[in-house]
Amino acid sequence: MPTTDYFHGTRVFKEGETTRPISVDDYSTVGAAVVAPNADPDVFPEDVVTTIFTNDADARAALGTGGNVDAVLDAIDDQGVVAELQVVRVALGAGTGQTQIENTIANIVGSGADYSGVHAFKQASKPAKLIIVPGYDSQRISNGKNPVAAELEGICTRLKAIKLLNTPDSSKEAAETYREDFPNDLRAYLLHPSAKVLSGASIVTQPISGRAAGLFVKRDKEVGGPHESPSNQTIGGIVGPSRPISYYAGEPDSEANWLNQRRIATIKNGFILWGNETCALDPLDRFVNVVRVQDMVDDAVIKGFDWAMDKNLSVPLGTAIIQSLQSFLDELTAKGAILGGRAWFQRDLNSNESLASGVLRLEYDREPPAPLQDLQFGARRNLTYYATLADGILQSLDRVDV
Repeated sequence: MPTTDYFHGTRVFKEGETTRPISVDDYSTVGAAVVAPNADPDVFPEDVVTTIFTNDADARAALGTGGNVDAVLDAIDDQGVVAELQVVRVALGAGTGQTQIENTIANIVGSGADYSGVHAFKQASKPAKLIIVPGYDSQRISNGKNPVAAELEGICTRLKAIKLLNTPDSSKEAAETYREDFPNDLRAYLLHPSAKVLSGASIVTQPISGRAAGLFVKRDKEVGGPHESPSNQTIGGIVGPSRPISYYAGEPDSEANWLNQRRIATIKNGFILWGNETCALDPLDRFVNVVRVQDMVDDAVIKGFDWAMDKNLSVPLGTAIIQSLQSFLDELTAKGAILGGRAWFQRDLNSNESLASGVLRLEYDREPPAPLQDLQFGARRNLTYYATLADGILQSLDRVDV
């Protein structure tokens, strides 16, 4: 009995499966909570994500000056890159002095119920992967964790983003106290101290997170992804750190090393961003580029197989999925984004009952490269080289005798 309807002629049916490419998302989009009291509210409504590029003159004019605008836009510009920037404009708080700062922080924290403040980032069409709130992230309120930093924890986990946070500027001890508020946070990249920058005709102190974000973007563009650390790059647009940070080549007893040991990035030799580490408790998540690469790969895998969903389970389909994933991992390895990766099917994790329920489980590994953080050389004396000297003398004397 025929399994198709009657037809007199030639037809073609699609059979089998083949591999598909897997694409990675942009991991250089910056999200910034911006206090811009002179902004055009029609262009930048409050508590709404507005996406611009940092070289868009019209958008920058509409954002105006004041607040922390320069600490975001000028700071990124000074790194010599154009970044895609998600702006969430937040109202300046009522009052003056510390009261105004705390009220502004409350506006930035916002609410998940109405997606106000930093919760607006969850509404963006694509997730920001680097989030900054310069000027309002370094204060410890009532001797507790900064509320903006606290609120960003869940948001950055959801978005798979890194939050770049400024620590208190006064001393390394104050920075350490701030660090203690992050006992285990693989998405926190802390910075200390601030930087001195020229504003008009005056030198002012400015949080450094915007400039660090620009260096993340710069390095991503240079190497084609988030697989290298932003550390050891010159910070553009600064005239120096807000206070001196000591560093001595080959000597661990310096303030720069003290801060790095506590997972706080700093400014080395006056102008160099220096620090690779997050606040993760797990040593495998200590390096910021490793965390970002894991996010990149896993995101791509999650989004890369919609084409396979709802097709009948079959040998060709399972094979095509595994081969597609393996090709993706091989390409990342060739580009240096990972050291290696492998995809496989594990039979004992796929019972007949699971397969009959439409569940197919596949395994893969991927290993991002750690940055070279501690280059060690073992220096030795070797007196046998004097034999070469002695031989040379003898040979020279032999030539003279001849």
